[in-house]
Amino acid sequence: MTTARPALFLAAFLWIIFSGCGRGGEKQPPPPHPPAPVPQATPALPSPAESTPARTAEPRINASLVLAPDNPDAESGVRARLAGIPPEVAVQWKKVSWFINGTGFPGERERLPAGMIRRGDRVQAIAEIEAGGKTEILTSHEITVRNCLPEVLSAALSNMEPKTGQEVRALASGKDADGDPVSFRYRWFLNDKEVEGQSMSALSLEKVPKGTWVHAEVQAFDGISPGSKRFTPKVLVINSPPTVEQVAITRGTGGYFTANLRVRDADGDPVTILAKSLPDGIDLSETALSWRESALPPGKDAPVVLLLSDGDGGDVEYSFRLIASQK
Repeated sequence: MTTARPALFLAAFLWIIFSGCGRGGEKQPPPPHPPAPVPQATPALPSPAESTPARTAEPRINASLVLAPDNPDAESGVRARLAGIPPEVAVQWKKVSWFINGTGFPGERERLPAGMIRRGDRVQAIAEIEAGGKTEILTSHEITVRNCLPEVLSAALSNMEPKTGQEVRALASGKDADGDPVSFRYRWFLNDKEVEGQSMSALSLEKVPKGTWVHAEVQAFDGISPGSKRFTPKVLVINSPPTVEQVAITRGTGGYFTANLRVRDADGDPVTILAKSLPDGIDLSETALSWRESALPPGKDAPVVLLLSDGDGGDVEYSFRLIASQK
């Protein structure tokens, strides 16, 4: 049984060989080649710039706290403002602390109102803000309050119908926000031309003719700096009526008496004297009254009423009494 197994193995081997070579010893054609693959377009890979969304650069914030104006006075007040923040950045004021000469004072948020500071005060502010989602504490520079200029509140003249020979005075009022005493400087004008050397509050019209326009300029002064100016109204120097300066009585010969009137017109107008009421026996001639002694016996007085006219509307009634004791 053991010798038959090799024979059977050999027979099977030969059968396999001849069955694989084809019939009658014919050579089999080689198997066909598979079709060449069709080239395919390779999709382009996205660049890193296309695949990653662009990042917007954050605006640069270099915030600072600035006080304005940088030379305030007692009436201007002080305001705090922000600088160095781009307009697209949202800003919120949280708190503003004000300091005057190093001492804290409450303000109206970003404003220190007028009236809280005086000349020479040192002002500074500290602000807490939120900008771009971040909280920042900003400190301003320190500024010094300058002198507040005084102000003229009113200016008028003491006489609205002045006459030649009279005095006209300028009346003024003023104020100073720093509490300094206010004085005034004056300039006078006649027909809009300045009167040289006249800087006092009063002006004499001794040689100023009627028909002249008068006014003054008033300027406030606080002892440090000159302030605002204001003009008074203009007034017209009107006609001055004549006046009687003296009545001089003299006794002549033959029992005659004379009363000489010395009259004056400030404008230089000629004066005419008329009798309005004269006692019997008393006569008027130009500027003199005359009478006999018998017309004014002892113990008797005589009222005299005269009319003085300068021919320009200056009509004056002048009265006096002659008595026997004046002989």
